[in-house]
Amino acid sequence: MSVVYLVRHGQANSQGSDYDLLTPLGKKQAFALGKYMATNGEIPDRIVTGTMRRHKETGEFFLEGIISVIGDRDRLTADNLIQRDAGWNEFAPELWGSYSKLLASRKPEFEKILNQFAKVRLKGGIRSAALFFKLTEEILNFWREGKETLEGIETYQSFEKRIFHSCNVLITPSETEKNFIFTSGTPISLVLKLLLGQSGDGFAWMPWIWNTSLSTFRRVRGKYLPVSINGIPHLPDKIDRTLF
Repeated sequence: MSVVYLVRHGQANSQGSDYDLLTPLGKKQAFALGKYMATNGEIPDRIVTGTMRRHKETGEFFLEGIISVIGDRDRLTADNLIQRDAGWNEFAPELWGSYSKLLASRKPEFEKILNQFAKVRLKGGIRSAALFFKLTEEILNFWREGKETLEGIETYQSFEKRIFHSCNVLITPSETEKNFIFTSGTPISLVLKLLLGQSGDGFAWMPWIWNTSLSTFRRVRGKYLPVSINGIPHLPDKIDRTLF
């Protein structure tokens, strides 16, 4: 019986110059997830990741966690298990930067919040995360409206189309029983809305999806039914749980 596990990447380097790599904690989270799943007999038959570095690193450290429990390194290799699919990629960082400049030039309140974020970003913490998500919500909503597109930036329609295409390709009847998908918060938010049959804001889940959280769907009578959403049983200690 086919099971699909949607997994957000581990904590990424939000305080550095390159977000697209895991922090030491992000690697620890991914390893812990693999160890937890292997301990409970949930061994992947297939791993699919986006092509972003943070997706690939999360899948690789997850696999190392699996191997730490069951061994079998000769069989459980990236070549045997891991597939890459750019359809699962998050929107490019240029989108956030380009639209934030545009909105700041037109909305004084947005510019004020953007300047506040610039001052606290490198410190991290709750305030930095709160400001980031507030800015991101406005940026994504403006982007989704599609009233103004920027050169070289993927449109929302294109983004949604590729996410749902990759979702439809993978979340279908399959000979592989346990399928793990490693992606980002925005694709997961859209897929959760689709599979849960929700209406309203497609980005509503995005700020609340934990790093390396599991959203599990099992195929029953021709449909993928939710088993768990945004779970982090492998991170029992609060200090290891991150959203940003």
